[in-house]
Amino acid sequence: MAAVTATLSSRVDARGMSEILLRFVGGRDHIYRLHSALYIKPAFWNEKGHCVSVPRLEVPERPGLLELQAKLSNLSIHLIERFAGADKSIVDRRWMQKAVNGFHHPETEGSGCARLVDAFTLFRQHSEPKVSEDRMARYKVVGLSLARWERYRGATILLDSVDKDDLRDFDNFITNEYKLAKDRRWKQLYADAKEAELPRERSRNTVVEYLCVLRTFYHWAKREGLTTVAPFDTFQIDSAIYGTPYYISVEEVDQLYKADLSARPQLAIQRDIFVFQCQVGCRVGDLLRFRQSDVSGGVLEYIPGKTRGEKPRTVRVPLNARAREILERYKAEAYPRLLPFISSQNYNDAIKDAFRLAGLTRTVTVLDPLTRKEVKRPLNEVASSHLARRTFIGNLYKKVKDPNLIASMSGHVEGSKAFARYRTIDDDMKAELVDLLG
Repeated sequence: MAAVTATLSSRVDARGMSEILLRFVGGRDHIYRLHSALYIKPAFWNEKGHCVSVPRLEVPERPGLLELQAKLSNLSIHLIERFAGADKSIVDRRWMQKAVNGFHHPETEGSGCARLVDAFTLFRQHSEPKVSEDRMARYKVVGLSLARWERYRGATILLDSVDKDDLRDFDNFITNEYKLAKDRRWKQLYADAKEAELPRERSRNTVVEYLCVLRTFYHWAKREGLTTVAPFDTFQIDSAIYGTPYYISVEEVDQLYKADLSARPQLAIQRDIFVFQCQVGCRVGDLLRFRQSDVSGGVLEYIPGKTRGEKPRTVRVPLNARAREILERYKAEAYPRLLPFISSQNYNDAIKDAFRLAGLTRTVTVLDPLTRKEVKRPLNEVASSHLARRTFIGNLYKKVKDPNLIASMSGHVEGSKAFARYRTIDDDMKAELVDLLG
């Protein structure tokens, strides 16, 4: 007789929830550990009884916990019934995990029967506890694009039916969608979209990013047994193209920090936060989440949000005198947050403004995302929060030229290809090399 027991994952996601894990036993040759795709706060889990702990009192969580309890029970019954009626020679962990997916989304069960959009929604749900908020936002945008692509084609697109020609068609669709949004003939396609949500012209790098997300989804779908096709095996995705990295020097950081912004105190605060970011090299998403408790013994310690669900790695950055000075300045004001941060977009606007007032307006060469050609722009017009990350990496690399040492503080894995985008070989470094010959 098959049996299912439940345990709770030790990993807690950003919502404070942990996934319920299942152990299925259907005989000596059929013992599997499965993801239930059901989540609960650890405080409401009975580890001894392997079950949901439902409070007897009428607390706000009680209805949701009762529903979760019923779902867990029904899922266990579903798995036992599916196993009982299956050819045991084809049953493996993937087969059982597919049965879990079928319980939650009956429309996706059975190879070739899943609608692409529904399967992608399931992928997003499975990904949510494991990837960063920024990546989840990207997945949502790609999901909406897939739904519009299906409506544009006028027929349901099945998971197993997509081939290299369809991928070319999706590529063409997302590249030229901004034209459809302006075409009256396709007005119904965007009837539910607000003006700000209408697609704009996308750069080739953005299109490449969408296709990479779709490829990741197909890899996942195949692993989970939802499909047997691999359309990307015969479809080549272009490489993303990035311009020459630029960053501000240590002297320019100093110039920005010492600029008199007393007439605009709120702007001065955001300037200080940018300078702090230049000292620690974090991503803006992590900067937003930092708390006072992330600093101990003069060291900032955190797990980058971008890789938290995939390859969690603790980053430790010793704080220099300037970083400590900035933290001390806003300690009382920001508590319990590390710094009095505003929204990401307003932060970027403030950075541009602060650069202009500090006189950091030199011309830099940047890549136009639409034409993929390099153009000249004033530094203050292209400055953003990511410039702080490049500044941290670029200035350190110029001093120590050890990518792995710097990567340990920037959150990149050793040997990361992405790391190369943050540094460039400048004339001073070349001069040092040729001096070795003399």
